[in-house]
Amino acid sequence: MFQMREDGPEPDTTPPMPPVVIPPDAELRLAAERSPVLKELRQYVAGLAGHSGHGDSLVGRWAEDCGLVRVLKGAHVPVKKNAKLLRDPLALWERAFSTVGAAGQDLAGKDSVDPGIQFPQLASALTFTLYRSNGVPVPAELALGFLAGMFERSPAASPSLRYATTVLLELLDRLGAVERDTVTDPASLAKLAEIAGSPDPDPTLIRLTPLAVWATNRELREAGVAAPIVGEAADQSLDDLSSHLLDATPKAIDADLKAWVRRRSPLDAATEAGELLRTATTPSKRLFALIALGETGESGLVIAAEIRAEGGLPGAVAGMWLSERGAVDRESVTRDEVVIGMTDHYAAMNELGAFVHQLAEMDDGFDLVELLTVSGHPATTELLDVVAAGHPDRATAKKARKARFKLRSRGL
Repeated sequence: MFQMREDGPEPDTTPPMPPVVIPPDAELRLAAERSPVLKELRQYVAGLAGHSGHGDSLVGRWAEDCGLVRVLKGAHVPVKKNAKLLRDPLALWERAFSTVGAAGQDLAGKDSVDPGIQFPQLASALTFTLYRSNGVPVPAELALGFLAGMFERSPAASPSLRYATTVLLELLDRLGAVERDTVTDPASLAKLAEIAGSPDPDPTLIRLTPLAVWATNRELREAGVAAPIVGEAADQSLDDLSSHLLDATPKAIDADLKAWVRRRSPLDAATEAGELLRTATTPSKRLFALIALGETGESGLVIAAEIRAEGGLPGAVAGMWLSERGAVDRESVTRDEVVIGMTDHYAAMNELGAFVHQLAEMDDGFDLVELLTVSGHPATTELLDVVAAGHPDRATAKKARKARFKLRSRGL
């Protein structure tokens, strides 16, 4: 399905993507077997025994696109060399997924959409867009906006493109390649309306299923695109691995760091994680180092205690981490360790794009602005900017703006 084209992703220019989690082969096969499309394709081919089919149905045309049948004297007959596909659910599902664009063209009809819209390319762009979201549900309106910019050089999708995308989503859903949900809360609907520029936007959220992530990953890699899989980078240094995890989902981050630790002895993993905690120049790398330390058991606790004793920003972060794990007496943790450790964690969350979403969940009795202001952390003003712009409590946001102004007026 992945098409190399002038307006699509190129192998030599597409930046490396974050690693994705690929389920075990047994899980993939089970998911493929559950696809209604596979059942329909098998039944269609089996029904040709002893006679030929007319091929007017969508399933018949899809079977032809998959190479399961061919046209002989105006009718469908089975393709014997591809009969093995019918016995391999994963291979058959992948073939159906790779031809969903052609099936979409068959379903929509040649006269239903603009002639310039090529369904195979559109299907590739749609699945690539969802793949890049890395498991985060994408508003259908936002996906349409991406496709409109790619294919129509317009911020809004034409009726023809909207219809073609709807057809493809129906087929992908039927195949078991996408999961769909509906936005119901007023705030999110209002945001969707703003994105769509319409008072009545499509409330649908979409994302690829694990089976489609697996198939898309295979296609991308075959096309030469850097599309890593969780666990592949376990032989890299923790520093290098951390650099590739910034855009990964929490699930992928956790899985990749666990795989990295498992490739080493607990002591070796803890030693390297400790060194990264000491030398990291970004909060996110310090967070990844702590996560790795947490997977090394007693060795990680010993290394963290050594770093705490060394002091400085890494020492404060280690002290706070040890306290949270119950590895030290909470009364022994200093105020500076708490303040700096918490601020560094918020800074890491901000680098990962999650801090702004945490603001509404923080305890009302917790003075976030005061903590950030007194921490002396290098990311203080940046975090205050986020609080000022995104905190749901207006008084807190105003306090953050004042604190930010005072710090900048002092050249901090």
